[in-house]
Amino acid sequence: MIAWAPARTTPTPWPARTHEFSASVSEMPASRLPIIGHPLGRSALESILRAALRDAGAGLEIERWERRPHQLAGALDEVRADDGFAGALISSPHKERAPSHADALSEDARVSGAVNVFLRSEGRLRGHNTDADGIRAGLAAILPRVKGKWPRNAVLLGAGGGARAVVAVLIAAGFQHVAVLNRHLHRAEALVAYFSRTARHMELRARPWHEAIIEAELARAELLVNASGIGVEEGASPIPVELLPPDRYVLDLVLSQGSTPLMSHAKEQGGTVSNGQAAFLASASATVKLLTGSAPPMETLRAALADELGVPEETLAVVGD
Repeated sequence: MIAWAPARTTPTPWPARTHEFSASVSEMPASRLPIIGHPLGRSALESILRAALRDAGAGLEIERWERRPHQLAGALDEVRADDGFAGALISSPHKERAPSHADALSEDARVSGAVNVFLRSEGRLRGHNTDADGIRAGLAAILPRVKGKWPRNAVLLGAGGGARAVVAVLIAAGFQHVAVLNRHLHRAEALVAYFSRTARHMELRARPWHEAIIEAELARAELLVNASGIGVEEGASPIPVELLPPDRYVLDLVLSQGSTPLMSHAKEQGGTVSNGQAAFLASASATVKLLTGSAPPMETLRAALADELGVPEETLAVVGD
């Protein structure tokens, strides 16, 4: 068991990774679903979930609640106290803080130490991490189909809530060495410290964001995952592309671009690459299933994402490839 902040009440047993819950949205008179973060603006996730919930006839309306970190507890108390809420969606920068406000946690949320979805039932909030579902799908899109042939060494760029899901999935997949790099080293160190008990069987290290160190780590790592968010709007690579050796697996968790500079360079060097679209769609599907009890048609999610990004649907990554 790993250390995590205690929940408000003693958690009851919950099945691992199944995302089951004692009541579905259709059994509750709930109609409100806030997304809590800071800052908040229009997001692809909000648009895709609106389309999927509308298609499912769920009757849930997503509300934007812009709350600073010190306001998170009060916001969740409001959700907990009102039967009109189905739960809440948790956005940056609150994912890592959210578990301490849960009454119970799914296995993925407990292991990763991050929550992006709360479900409400009878005044209790259970935290889930569907980012982990997305990461598993993203890795499955690029790594060998037989998990026994997956690499054992990885470099992770970033240390936020999404990065925590990456580390949790890599630990479960049997990786032996993972180097975590972040512009602010203390955040990478905090992430590594959180996983210290779970990662006893492996080498999980926080490393300074320095070109020489990045180059050295990439020389031994077959897999590179970019969860940093750096360069997303500018369309730039988070690291100098020439630091990446040939024949690497690259998962660049960028949603808005079909191919990033990092992906293009890796592919030119014989690598296997994927953007964040398959991971995003898988995570969104898991979120909708939690809220409605049924997985949405992938066609609905793909059409909504293509419309949001303004690209042809056939150019999007395919979940399960």
